[in-house]
Amino acid sequence: MTIVSTRYDVAIIGGGINGASAAQHLSSAGYRVFLAEKDDFAEGATARSSRLLHCGLRHLANGASPGDLLKHPVRLFQSLKTVREDMAARDELVESIPGRLKPMTFCLPIYKQDIYRPWNMDIAFGLLRLASPGGVALDYRRFRPNADDMPSLARHLRNGDQLAGMVTFREYIFDWPERIALDALADARRKGAELRNYTKVIRLERENNGWQLTLQDKSRVSASIVLNLSGAWIDEVSASAGSNAVAKCQPISGIHIALKLPIEFEGHGVFAFNRLAEPLYCLPWRDHHYVGLTRRPYSADPTNIAATDDEIDWLLSETNHCFPNLGLKRDDVLYSWAGVNPLTADPAEPLGSREIKIHDHAPDGLPDFFSVTAGPIMTHRRVARRLTERVRNRCEPSRPVSPAIYEAAPLSGDEFIFNAITENPNSLCDLMLRRLGYGWNLDQGRSKALHVAETVAPSLEWSTTRIEQEIDSYAKHVREARRRPSTSRPDQETIG
Repeated sequence: MTIVSTRYDVAIIGGGINGASAAQHLSSAGYRVFLAEKDDFAEGATARSSRLLHCGLRHLANGASPGDLLKHPVRLFQSLKTVREDMAARDELVESIPGRLKPMTFCLPIYKQDIYRPWNMDIAFGLLRLASPGGVALDYRRFRPNADDMPSLARHLRNGDQLAGMVTFREYIFDWPERIALDALADARRKGAELRNYTKVIRLERENNGWQLTLQDKSRVSASIVLNLSGAWIDEVSASAGSNAVAKCQPISGIHIALKLPIEFEGHGVFAFNRLAEPLYCLPWRDHHYVGLTRRPYSADPTNIAATDDEIDWLLSETNHCFPNLGLKRDDVLYSWAGVNPLTADPAEPLGSREIKIHDHAPDGLPDFFSVTAGPIMTHRRVARRLTERVRNRCEPSRPVSPAIYEAAPLSGDEFIFNAITENPNSLCDLMLRRLGYGWNLDQGRSKALHVAETVAPSLEWSTTRIEQEIDSYAKHVREARRRPSTSRPDQETIG
């Protein structure tokens, strides 16, 4: 029997934040789009990130000395260019989707032995402001040691007698990035995009006018252009299309742990450096905090990645190094999560490069085939627009152009739950974690799970038995993928 392919302008493989945004922008530009995601939408790196919309300071205060940056003008120029782009992204996102972002006061302690001096921060924030003179406020302040109005969380910092000062500034948390991806997909769907989750592309074959994709149900679709936005699976997907080129992606694993911290931390985050001179973030999240992250090269399947006891112990130790008064133990960890960041492979950087790259695979024998590495959440629109330009240079749109709609109408309660069933959920996990966000509450949504399951059951044709199975599966997922560490050691020793 002959299987007829459905024809599209662009096929996207991967339904994370970059795939979702690309689908939205390409559909808005008049292209007929097909998107396939092998798991659930926004389930991978999008759901497992640090969720931080940052101003770009980390590109200026990245652990290298100011003198080292000045000795490498090319690197300095690239850092300033990235800072400008990050500030532009920050401005756009805060202004266009304020309901999906939460502001916080970010605190950066500076110690006498640090490579940065307090006045270095004055210069850094001056550069940040110059990068976006009329943009969203930074609310930058610098405090002298023992200043009466210094944030009270300073009493929990290590080596108070060695504190040279503290700076604070306004930063934002994505609440929550999975929802932003689903909003983008909803806009793409309204504009005619075909979106499928739990649909793996099992074969990619070049044909005369583009590419043919065979899906796991043996159906086929054709497209003029393929965008490989599959995150940590980028090289695997490219290989399935016939590429034997050197790896483009360097997967890096990392974990976060959720904690309940003293009242002084409410509404405040801390940007510190661990003992490896790498950033350690302590970020306010709803009514608790989370701390991250770890960084290790990763080569296994990221699908079921979870934090190990050793990783949690290490992060607890580094957190106690920064905040010794907290005396954190394993029992203080409310939950954890782990993920894999698809950074750009670079022989000079064993832990990968954060440089966002769009790879044209024509030199690898894959014409009209592109992939993206190191695309964080905050730059998803920038990446989508650049991909749209690449497509526009090769293919004319087949549909009318319409503007992208970013801000979704606010919903709450049962209306929110009913709306979520239009977004292709396959399970209670899909609803609780990605469409509704209840899984990110302090109790990880346990108090709402039964209500959600019973509310959607008639529409999704779930029987009483199915409801029970879904609740059990959700509890199992929370217990294993977002696990607490093993029971603390008998002596309850503090890790640090």
